Amino acid sequence: MKSDQNRESVRVPVERLKGAVSHVLQAAGVPKPQADIVAKVLLFADQRGIESHGVSKLPIYVKRIQDGGIDPTAIPHVIGGKGATVRIDGKNALGPVAGVFGMEQAIEAARRYGIGVASVKNSNHFGVTAYYSMMAIPEGMIGFAFSNANPTVAPWGGKQAMVGTSPLSVAIPSASGLPFVIDMATTTVARGKIILYARNRKPLPPGWALDSEGRETTDPEVALKGLLTPLGGAKGSGLALTIDILCGMVSGAKYLTEVGHLYSGTDRPQGIGHLFLALEIDAFLPRNQFLEEMDRYIDNIHSCPKAEGVERIYVPGELEYESMKKTEKEGVEVSTITRDELVQTAKAVGVDPAIFAFS
Repeated sequence: MKSDQNRESVRVPVERLKGAVSHVLQAAGVPKPQADIVAKVLLFADQRGIESHGVSKLPIYVKRIQDGGIDPTAIPHVIGGKGATVRIDGKNALGPVAGVFGMEQAIEAARRYGIGVASVKNSNHFGVTAYYSMMAIPEGMIGFAFSNANPTVAPWGGKQAMVGTSPLSVAIPSASGLPFVIDMATTTVARGKIILYARNRKPLPPGWALDSEGRETTDPEVALKGLLTPLGGAKGSGLALTIDILCGMVSGAKYLTEVGHLYSGTDRPQGIGHLFLALEIDAFLPRNQFLEEMDRYIDNIHSCPKAEGVERIYVPGELEYESMKKTEKEGVEVSTITRDELVQTAKAVGVDPAIFAFS
């Protein structure tokens, strides 16, 4: 089978791959409950077709554990807050562990106050942002999730990377079950996509990246040493800086160039900060009324007259929703390149590499 980037790949049952990822993490020293959380978050990305944030991240997570940059047994805990706000120390845990704890605290606060906000400091790369915003949906809430990241973007007009991709996500439920989900970086693309293109020696589409002097490049290797382009120019740059302040400075985490890189300095914590927010729908209007109105809203978007050459109009998150339904039946797609890296990671922690022998 071929993937969308024309490389060999195989389909793997979700639960099988999830179990294998958890097993490798446990071999690296992560307790099973936390390993299961990380595996679930990574597989969630692959199920939604976001390979750059899926199991392809397992090798670097394990390397950071082995090198001392992540504490595999750390448990985040609440260190303060006021009213509907909660302050959390991630204790240098794996990012998904800190992220799940943070969103759980925001949801719990929203149950009491109608709104809940949780900040997290001392965290690490936490995977796909939508996982956390969508945790609010089964609770009858609207979820928001934000994170800062290691610097890969220059402020508008500059040529030195000073801020990260600053991802954000908003998840809104509907009666039909199709959620409205925004999940995006504040750059044209996430850096993980550049990495995938580099692995496969494919040129980048124009407009994705700049070299170290701020000039446009389509060479992924040059791009990895250079800069990502902000989404919408100065607007995306401003949004990225705002999220960096909210997630980094407000939480007490690192920000701007202080944030550690994911793929270098693996013996040191990244010091990433997150911000999570949950809104209880019933605090504003009856939940069922809102959910039904969301269905009508989505129907209106679907019925918009189509531009020439467009076959179908989607709402944000709909393609990923359909991808999840497909992978539940057919399994997730794993490129042979990623599979080979998973095999090497298994060997590095003493696990039989046959655990990743997919065919």
